[in-house]
Formats: sequence, structure tokens, C-alpha cells
Amino acid sequence: MKIENLLKESNLRVTKERIEIFELIKTKHIFNYNDIQDNFENIWRSSIFRTLNLFLELWILRKVDIWSTAITYELIDEKHHHEHMKCEKCDSIISFHSDSICNKIFEEAKKIDFKIKSHNIWIIWTCKNCI
Repeated sequence: MKIENLLKESNLRVTKERIEIFELIKTKHIFNYNDIQDNFENIWRSSIFRTLNLFLELWILRKVDIWSTAITYELIDEKHHHEHMKCEKCDSIISFHSDSICNKIFEEAKKIDFKIKSHNIWIIWTCKNCI
């Protein structure tokens, strides 16, 4: 996905900050504001929040609830269905492929004429290091 094209198609300005933030979040799986801010001392706090909110509106990002005090985000990748598991002790997070789970969810939604815009499945577990 080229952020420049997406911004232009949406009649939005292509800025250096938006491109830099997007390039960074492409390298992350799950991240929060601090993960972005730590990499960009030259970008104002408000610009980062505005950019994250813009990316949410454009369906580039989604918020994920990892039971944390910080708002957490994930890059949307419709081609890669995955879900998350979080260790209840050390807070480590892993993702796992979920094509079969997603297919079942979408089949059930279709049966009741329900259009899913986004979904999120979290499993709380205890990892092997914490058992």
C-alpha cells in the first residue's frame, strides 16, 4: 500500500510527517503513541495524534484492545487474517493465522445479513516462560 496514493485518492495532503509515520508503522505489529513518538523527536505530539486519527478514518489502522491504559493500534492487512494471544503475566503478545476462524465468522454473519466492518479476537493465556 502506498500512502501517497491513498492520501491523494482521498483528496488529502501528502506530507512528510504522514509518510514517515506510515513507513514506521509498517514495521510494527501492535504499537501505541509512545512507540511512534520515540522515533520522531521532530514531529509534534499533536501531529502524531492527528495522523493516527486520520489513518483510523481511512481504515489504514484499527484500534486494538490489549487491556492496556495506552490506546493501541494495528495496521490493517485484509490479506493476512490473524488474531492475538496475550500472556496474562508478562504481557507478551503473539499473533496467529486465523483464516478458518475468520471464514466461519463471515459465513455466520452472511446468514443473518450482517456486514462485518472489522473484527478482533483476543485470547488471554499464560505463555511457556511464565508457567
